[in-house]
Amino acid sequence: MASNSFNVGTLRWLGGKVSMDLWESMKEWTKRNTAGHEPITAIGSGGNINKIFKMVGRKDKPLAFEKLKEFYTELKALDLDSRMEVYGLNPDRADVIVPAAKIYLGMMKASGASEIIVPQIGLSDGIVHQLHLTYTESRVA
Repeated sequence: MASNSFNVGTLRWLGGKVSMDLWESMKEWTKRNTAGHEPITAIGSGGNINKIFKMVGRKDKPLAFEKLKEFYTELKALDLDSRMEVYGLNPDRADVIVPAAKIYLGMMKASGASEIIVPQIGLSDGIVHQLHLTYTESRVA
């Protein structure tokens, strides 16, 4: 229905390269393009949301907005070393997981999503899987 790309990501966030204007613009775009499509369920893909999903202990169920918010609050209260120690995170994950959770929460709030599905496979893997299904179904017909 609509797509857009914003220069907002965890490394940019950590580097101070995400202006509040850009952040607000991304949230406003999300609000405009999800309005009238309720209920909204978000879909998350990538290493950070997969790690959060596992750390929260979800298995084959969507992660509720409130549960993600509680976990984010716990994570951001800890410094980098504490996140590595308490949650067993690698240094390269421990620094990006807080801004990643903030981005997911921001987009979920902007869209009104009450939960996020985390498929546990990469986006490219899912596309390849779908292409394979389409190809095999067309060969059978």
